[in-house]
Amino acid sequence: MASPRRTQVLRSVTVVALTGAAALVPVTAAHAEPSCSDARQQFVVNGNAAEKVAEQLNDAKVDRAKVAKTVAAADKKARAATQQYGKVAGDFKKVVAGELKNAPAGQFAVFFTSDSPKAFADRMALMDYVAGRKGKTIDALATVRADAVTAQGEAKKQLAAKTKVEQDIAAKATDLRKRAGTLSGLLSRLCVEDNPAVQGVSGGPVQQMPVGPASGGAAKAVQVAMAQIGDPYVWGAGGPDAFDCSGLTSYAWAAAGVSLPHSSSAQFGYGRRVSRSEVRAGDLVFFYSPIHHVGIAINNSQMVHASTYGVPVRIDNIDSSPFSGATRLG
Repeated sequence: MASPRRTQVLRSVTVVALTGAAALVPVTAAHAEPSCSDARQQFVVNGNAAEKVAEQLNDAKVDRAKVAKTVAAADKKARAATQQYGKVAGDFKKVVAGELKNAPAGQFAVFFTSDSPKAFADRMALMDYVAGRKGKTIDALATVRADAVTAQGEAKKQLAAKTKVEQDIAAKATDLRKRAGTLSGLLSRLCVEDNPAVQGVSGGPVQQMPVGPASGGAAKAVQVAMAQIGDPYVWGAGGPDAFDCSGLTSYAWAAAGVSLPHSSSAQFGYGRRVSRSEVRAGDLVFFYSPIHHVGIAINNSQMVHASTYGVPVRIDNIDSSPFSGATRLG
């Protein structure tokens, strides 16, 4: 029978041995790096989220520019109305001080200097008319001025609201840009067949991609967009050497003489809507709901677009993303 001291020593050795064994247990699968297929899924999700926020930021900038113009117009209107009001009010005060300050005395003066009761009545009516007209003018101008000031205040309120929205979205975009390291890491772990650096810019040589028939403007836009193939994707970029999705489409169509806002959702309001089956070269093709991606069709089945972080401008199948609509600009 082992002594109590021996038993205690054996227990101590057993604990130490078990502790050492636990230290040698490998990291579980839960903490392992994602497989290349898992990395692709995470890359797509993170990239799509980043582009959605980037396009929301583009939307906010477009809207803020519109509101800024409204504020400038309201300010100009308020200043002009205030100046006009001050001038007419000053003129009227002079009339009141010079002619109507002492109405009874003025009436008596008119009475004693009038040749007849009719002349007296006519001159009094004229004084009343002048006073009434000036008064109505001031009331009208006061209303105009009040409306202008109200419009100015409302416009500034809208601008402040849009500024806050832009700041909120910018903060989100900043947060997502911080995830660029995560996206870069995922990009490096993609399967060979999913890695854009290995795939190239399209499924085949660019010169072999069939470009469908298009009008002069559409043909020019397609030509310019195709010339950007291989340029890097950068959130918020609109060329000439880097692009996001709406930056590429606005850049390409600007070369064809059409000005588009740097926003995919805003661009959806330009041109004539066409169905998926009607899509042809030069049409803008839109994706997701709400819309946060756009490309330029080069035929009925393919498009050139700035797709997502880490992937250069390239040609893809139009049906590779959730199609939400298309518009024709020319």
